[in-house]
Amino acid sequence: MTGPLRPAGSPHAVAASGAILVTIALAGLLVLAGPVGADHRWGHDEPQGPAAVRFAADFPALVDHEWGFPLGGFGGVARGAPLTRAPVIFVHGNNVDHADWYPVRDQFRAAGWSDQELWALSYNGLGSANGSALFTPNPERDAEHAEMGADGRTRVTANDVNVPDLLDFIVAVRDYTGSDRFSIVAHSLGVTLARRTLQLHPELRGDLVAFVGIAGANHGTSFCPPGSEATVMSCDEIAAGTAWLEELNGPDGNDETYPPAAWLTIRDGTGAADPAFAGPYADSPVLRGADNRAYPGTYHNDLRLDPAIVEEYRAFLEAADPGSRTDAAPGAGDAGPTAAGAAAAASGALPATGGPSASVALVAAGLALALARLARRPPPTHH
Repeated sequence: MTGPLRPAGSPHAVAASGAILVTIALAGLLVLAGPVGADHRWGHDEPQGPAAVRFAADFPALVDHEWGFPLGGFGGVARGAPLTRAPVIFVHGNNVDHADWYPVRDQFRAAGWSDQELWALSYNGLGSANGSALFTPNPERDAEHAEMGADGRTRVTANDVNVPDLLDFIVAVRDYTGSDRFSIVAHSLGVTLARRTLQLHPELRGDLVAFVGIAGANHGTSFCPPGSEATVMSCDEIAAGTAWLEELNGPDGNDETYPPAAWLTIRDGTGAADPAFAGPYADSPVLRGADNRAYPGTYHNDLRLDPAIVEEYRAFLEAADPGSRTDAAPGAGDAGPTAAGAAAAASGALPATGGPSASVALVAAGLALALARLARRPPPTHH
């Protein structure tokens, strides 16, 4: 553990961030919105084109199964280049692409990881850019998006349609690096996408070293309130109580994690700071059998980007890998969700709400309570 997290900024900066944080959250509620009545498997908006391809020159060209254009991403030095540890594959969330991971990649590089060990894909083409309450800069992403002609429009996707792309990428990285063993760090929609890929392809599980799931809708999300399943993209999969989530988690949560890998989840845990998990959804990201860590007062994207949190999940990966340079040990797994919110979400007992507009009000109210926490966040809590 790294001790208390650093403050989000000065009191003046935190106060000034209030309106921006609420704006980001409300925009986030619209990120999942799709055409009313649209079937996301056939009718969702096509991406404006492929994301940038930033792989090593000799990495094989992969094709997006849904759209037919090159699969973008980053990673690699040369086929068979030396490795210190098992490669890690970063899986982004909805509406973005691999470039959102550049600050995390750079922090791993500074800790001694090589580009042969750091990989990410863009599974839905060229994405937009999600906000950060900590104002984490990502100039490389911004320049790359400008170069690719990104227009900033929201284009969202779902889980099942992207499983073939993630599977192809995992297989290609293993072949290219010569390492069957690999780890996954996933954020938001990427968590359920990666878990679905492991569920449908059990041959991968024995070689998985570690899985880090950051703010994943494992038991539902406040972005998908009751009645949204037929009108909001991906909610037919990740709304609490859907058949899709029940299948993903298995009877009594028995399929939430797979041995022998080490599993870690990261969440806000208050129900106030992360609009994707407001109110009773606060513990939705928790997985049975994982080391489940809460960082109270931390916004959705900052759970992935905050340097202190990145340091923790990097150390977790290294501890799970026998080739690691650290002697720290990953935390012991718990028995699963312990808070009433997670139990309610898992059982389908959702908050009373008439639809997305009520969810907006819930998030706005919750974020007002979270602003004070951003000035001085406590150490992570383990349940």
